Amino acid sequence: MSKLLRPNVLRAVRLLPEAVRIGNAPGGDREIHETTPREPEAGNHPVDLISQLSEELSLLKTRLEESERENRDLASRASVFEEELSRERVRLEEERGKMVSSLEAEAAAVRKKAVSEGFEEGRKAGYEQGIENARKDAAKEAEEKIRSAVFLLESVHRSLGEHLDALCSLQMPRLIRMWEFLLSSMLRKEVSLDGETAVRMLRGVLERISDKERVLVYLNPEDVDALRGRKDEFGDLLRGVRHLEFIPDGNVDAGSCIVETNLGIYDARWRIQLEQVSGEIERLFIEGGTGNDGSS
Repeated sequence: MSKLLRPNVLRAVRLLPEAVRIGNAPGGDREIHETTPREPEAGNHPVDLISQLSEELSLLKTRLEESERENRDLASRASVFEEELSRERVRLEEERGKMVSSLEAEAAAVRKKAVSEGFEEGRKAGYEQGIENARKDAAKEAEEKIRSAVFLLESVHRSLGEHLDALCSLQMPRLIRMWEFLLSSMLRKEVSLDGETAVRMLRGVLERISDKERVLVYLNPEDVDALRGRKDEFGDLLRGVRHLEFIPDGNVDAGSCIVETNLGIYDARWRIQLEQVSGEIERLFIEGGTGNDGSS
């Protein structure tokens, strides 16, 4: 199944950079422009997909029940490993606290002994030696604890790796949905970390529009002031513009924009592009006879 869906999913992802013109400006009968999905490539006809998928499903049905049992067993083992890791983490923390207390007590004893003997040099040497010995003991203890934790994590990794192929083949729809969620999260994270996102998005829209007599740019309130102060950076892209206005709009995602001209509205919000990807994935599932939950 993974070989069949991957080309279509990649084709859906290539829709992302395209801004979508979704409506007309108020007061006029202007057409709504949208980005038209590409025609299916040769060899990806829906009938062929359904035929190939049906053959593959026939082979997988006999393995499904056994794989589901393995998945449940794997989930149970992972839960046990997580509990063991949690207990180990608590134990390490308790031992670390005890070790710190012991080191502090030992250092205090060394200082007290040096002071009582009245030898400043001996006090300093004893204190430093005590700290050095304690540091070596702590490093050795920590190394042993870390080695134990690493061994436990490696055992979990090996167990997951043994069942990875079966999980990928039988749970591909779920993995695709997870990929879709991660893509959305990464895009939002990028927008929150990169203050130039709104600038690049607006530049891309201005490069595509033909009518620039009247341009209204709707931005997230957090992006408005930054864009207003950087109008000169757009240079030739604003040539011929008689009226340019930046309007704060809470419905526009940060790092996105909506541009309105006399010919229509260009919607370049991240949310709309992510909805396009989700819709394309949904269409592929329907064509392939696969439900959202991975069942067929």
